[in-house]
Amino acid sequence: MSFSDVGQYTQYVIERITEVTEKCGPRPACSEGDKKARKFFLKDTKEICDETWTEDFKCSDKAFMSWVSVGAVLMITAAILFLFGMPVISLALTLITVFFIVSEFFFYKKTLDVFFKKKDTANVIGKIKSSGETKKRIILCGHTDSAFEWTYTYYGGRPAVATIIVSAVLSIVISLAGCITALVSDGLLNLTFVFSQSNIAVTVFAILMLCMIPFLIAALFFCNFKKPVTGANDNMTGCYISLAVAKYLKDNNINLENTEIIISLVGGEECGLRGSKDFAKRHKEEFTDKNIETIAVAIDTVHDIDFMKIILGDMNGTVKNDKRVADLIKTSAHNVGFDNVDMGTIDLGSTDAAAFSQEGIPAASFVAMDPTPARYYHTRLDTADILDEEAITAGFKIALETVLQFDKNGI
Repeated sequence: MSFSDVGQYTQYVIERITEVTEKCGPRPACSEGDKKARKFFLKDTKEICDETWTEDFKCSDKAFMSWVSVGAVLMITAAILFLFGMPVISLALTLITVFFIVSEFFFYKKTLDVFFKKKDTANVIGKIKSSGETKKRIILCGHTDSAFEWTYTYYGGRPAVATIIVSAVLSIVISLAGCITALVSDGLLNLTFVFSQSNIAVTVFAILMLCMIPFLIAALFFCNFKKPVTGANDNMTGCYISLAVAKYLKDNNINLENTEIIISLVGGEECGLRGSKDFAKRHKEEFTDKNIETIAVAIDTVHDIDFMKIILGDMNGTVKNDKRVADLIKTSAHNVGFDNVDMGTIDLGSTDAAAFSQEGIPAASFVAMDPTPARYYHTRLDTADILDEEAITAGFKIALETVLQFDKNGI
């Protein structure tokens, strides 16, 4: 493939992201900005694809990240009740907190959604038909919504975020140990102020639990729901790199005879992959049809060229993406001159590829983001003026080559 005209597609990505972010502002799922931006996505997709449509779904914009504040409140309450001789209730609250963390954060379940109002949003889908009989299908996926600001990423970076995470884990460990110790020594209830008891071990645990309360109070402000971010890099880059690939093929009259391309611009990723989960589940029968080899490639946050990575272990390592798809992306990266693209597990969090993998659709992700995390990640710094041309060009080349290699060889 010749890269003589790649620059115009990098500029296309940058120009479209700049216009959408300037005119629509932040785009948390179900917001007015989300709705405004969807009109741009529809217009741009219609100009490139043979067919374009939307798929409505409902989700809560705040339920997913609320596990942090809900857990903090429960743990503060557990500490206070422990002081007044109610370790059995403290233990129950601690276990509930662990359940919320595991189900919401590690497995992206809709555990807290029942407590929040559902709102309307939608995915934007485009299709480029094969010129002949369709034997293969590749889905390029980016998410359209932006996040609410992570307070400590903005104000303190990695040290601040790590402090909150470590203190939360310590709080849970101390509470579990303290409650078990108290139950073993004093029984289910001993409605006596801990510091008036003679049990030194229980008293020590009470002091440690009190010491953790300031950190738990700080955790209440981890996610600022009053400050949605612009999300130019996370993840307008994935959306418009996907569209740029389709535009390149159209502009250069490259018609894939047997391969259909789906551009999947999904909402609600920051709410727990809600859009990609809805899309993958809705089309599961179609996308797992053995007569049409189908794969999904999620593109997420293309900004830091030195941290390009193919995500094989997804959703905090609990979901394994397809090695064949990951190998295809890696081979494509090599073909276009990038041998420094690692393959591995996402440090914390998930990509939209996990939603496809969970439905049995072969998938993997390509990202280019400093995992420390980067200071712009989920903060007000994620604006169009920090878009990186070099990273976007690399992401575009790799995505385009992946499509062409899949058309040629499959997986």
